[in-house]
Amino acid sequence: MTSMTDEKKLIETIRTSDREQYRVLVARYHAGLIIHCENIVKDRDQAEDIAQEAFVKAYYQLETFDTEKGRFSTWLYKIATNMALDYLRRNKRHVNTEEIESLAAVTMPVYLEEDDKRVVRDAIAALEPPKYAAVIKAYFWDGKSYDAIAEEYATKPSTVGTWIRRAKAQLKEKLV
Repeated sequence: MTSMTDEKKLIETIRTSDREQYRVLVARYHAGLIIHCENIVKDRDQAEDIAQEAFVKAYYQLETFDTEKGRFSTWLYKIATNMALDYLRRNKRHVNTEEIESLAAVTMPVYLEEDDKRVVRDAIAALEPPKYAAVIKAYFWDGKSYDAIAEEYATKPSTVGTWIRRAKAQLKEKLV
């Protein structure tokens, strides 16, 4: 299954005759979805739980997914994003005012890390052509495979690898 058409056929098969084939979609998006959730909630165990819940929710709502409006992965990631944000809202951390001084010392390096992250994000956004930025984000931030990215761009996985190597070379020049 490498094309969007093949994915539509798979989804139709799942809906009409073989619900067991859903495991193919789970295998395809599992790692990337966990990484995506972890980027939001900053907790690997919780990210794994949210990703699993997102797969279950998508499975039970598969009948509502419109293959003509978009990709399954986009829909699945949206479900997971909403669930992760709900988790963050439900689990707001309350800070005791007596702990503020000690927390300030601990969080100081985070500000430096945020500056570093901003520099990297800006460098990625400036990649030319812009698809280099998109494939870097898809591979490293969303955890998508070369095959999944190639499918989105209607190209070969080896081409995606070339784009990523070229993007890394540009980033090395910009960040060194």
